[in-house]
Amino acid sequence: MSKSTRQRLLELMMARIGKSALAAALGVPCAILLDWLNGQSAMPDGKVIVLIDLIDDTAQGDSRVNGS
Repeated sequence: MSKSTRQRLLELMMARIGKSALAAALGVPCAILLDWLNGQSAMPDGKVIVLIDLIDDTAQGDSRVNGS
């Protein structure tokens, strides 16, 4: 089964900031984050918005991050 967009975005952020930091930023325990990553439960829409904001805030080349 292919991964959902949400799972791929979670993997991206986990690679950028780590599992514990991502779970903390999303306000969930690591076990819930792993359930989302493994497709065992659905990630709520409200958490997707937080995830997208995190991606924007940590994007390399983002003028808000690097001041250009």
